[in-house]
Order: sequence, then structure tokens, then C-alpha cells
Amino acid sequence: MEMNDGQGTTKATEMQSDNTLNHFFEEQLQAWPDAKQRFNDLKGVLLKAVTCAGIPFYVQCNPARLVSTSAKIDKAALAQRPCFLCEKNRPEVQTQIPIGNDFELLVNPFPILPMHFTIPAKMHQPQLIREHYDKMRQLLDRFEQLTVFYNGPKCGASAPDHMHLQAGMGSHLPVRDNWDMLYSNRQTLLVAQDGAELAALTNYACPAFAIIANNADTDAQLFETLYQALPQREDETEPMFNILKWRHNNVFITVVIPRDKHRPACYSAEGDAQMLISPGALDMGGLIITPRKEDFDRLDTPLLEALFKEVGMPQNTFEEVKQKVANP
Repeated sequence: MEMNDGQGTTKATEMQSDNTLNHFFEEQLQAWPDAKQRFNDLKGVLLKAVTCAGIPFYVQCNPARLVSTSAKIDKAALAQRPCFLCEKNRPEVQTQIPIGNDFELLVNPFPILPMHFTIPAKMHQPQLIREHYDKMRQLLDRFEQLTVFYNGPKCGASAPDHMHLQAGMGSHLPVRDNWDMLYSNRQTLLVAQDGAELAALTNYACPAFAIIANNADTDAQLFETLYQALPQREDETEPMFNILKWRHNNVFITVVIPRDKHRPACYSAEGDAQMLISPGALDMGGLIITPRKEDFDRLDTPLLEALFKEVGMPQNTFEEVKQKVANP
């Protein structure tokens, strides 16, 4: 028996969509030996658990991610390289699934997750989420099992000149794995008429906000409320944040993690003080990527907690934003 979820789709339709995604993924790996090798290599990467703010986070040693971790994103560097997300510059073997009329879903050939996708806009345009926030939900309407995430232009995006999302599944992601605990300790800031909620996550490794919504319009309205309350520097094109979004039955959960810094000081330090860690959404969600073995070995609870405190939103700013949201 098919059950309608109230969003114009059925459970049978969702299963068919997930099967379509699995088939597309497997076809791409069969046709693309380089990508297949990196996904196979991912199965053997080192992984360890490190407690951070009372939650088991995971550190992954992934040498193939060195290119992304060390990517130069200044205007001069971006101008000198062809955009790898534009269709004309992609490998011929890389195919796509259309996502509406304006985005495409691609297999990410430098994976962090066992199934890892990049979803670029068809048109070359800056990395700005405000006008495309609903695309995250559209992906989850179609592919229910995904976690969809967004890296701001100075918050982990290695192509800040081309609007894109990422998505994946098949791995531990602590912010999602520990959602029930995080939600039970939330501070509710705003409740919409339909029961949707904008809340502060007060017991995570760094300040974070959550939107819990069923209705797409309410979801977008609560995101806009939060967006307007977040600080934006004069030289930035949007507030600094990462976003992770997933679905539980008919409820869509969005975690917005504001940022104070693009990279921690250890990234540019010299000698033994250097650690090549450039946090994006997955890192901020508790899956920390270290391309170098020495950094993987060194990361422990004090270092990890200090890193999140350094790149996350300062506590006093967190309190100011909460006040703006709760008392507009």
C-alpha cells in the first residue's frame, strides 16, 4: 500500500528515486576508473573517534582531499583556473541527473562519504545560498536518504565562484547521529503557526541553529529570519555559515552553523604547529577531514574543542543573534 506524505510524493516514489540514485552512482563508477579508485580507497582510510563537547566526533585521514583542503580561493587564483564545476570543463565521462531546470547532480570524484555528490548550478554564478535555499529541500523531496550540505564562499567551498551544494550518505555524521539529544536540549526561539520551529542548539561543539519544519514555505521563512539576524562583514557577500539538512519522514531538519573564521590559525602556522584543517560543513557536522597522517594522529579532544571554538561563532555574538530572532 502506498502512503502519501503530503508533499505530492509517495513512499513507493521515494524508494524508486533512491534506487535511481544508486543506479546512477554505480554506472558512473563503472565508467570512470579514477573516481572508482578514489571511492575504493575511501573504504581503507583511517578513522578514529574523538570526543568533542561530550559527543563522539570522527576524524578521517583522507589524503585525496589535500587538493580541496589546500585550495586557494582568492580572486587571482580563481581567475587563473578553469571552473571545474562548469559543464565545458568537466571530464567527458562525468554525467549528471537534472535537478529542476537550474541544477545538476554529479558524482563527486574526490569523496569524503561512501556516496558523495556535488550539485552545481547550470549557470556560473557566485556561491550564495539565499536564493537557492529551497533547492536543498527539493533534493530531499526526491532523494529521501541524503544529507544535503552547503559550504559558504569562505567556509569550506573550494569553488566559491560557482554556486553548488553537496550531498551524500553512508557515513557517520555526529550532528545527525546525535540529533535527538541535541534537539532535546534546544532553546526554542521562534515557533510558526504550523508548529515549525527555529531553535538554538546550546550543547553542541560550537553555536548552531536549527530549523525543524514540515512545510516548505515556513521552512524558507524561518531561514530568512535567521539569515537577517546573522552578522555580515562589509567585505563578505553573505553571513559566514555552513548548512546541513536532512529529512526524517515528513520533517525537514536544517542545522545552520555560523562561522567566525574560514580556517584556524594552525592552518597557516609553520613547522610543528601547522595542521592542514580547513573546515567545511561535514567537519562542522562532526566528521573532520585531515589529508595528512600527522594531523590525524595529533587531533585529540582539547585540540578539537579549541578548533571549533576558534572557527565557530563567538558566544557573545550567539546570544545577540538569539535575541534578534526571539525579539524581532
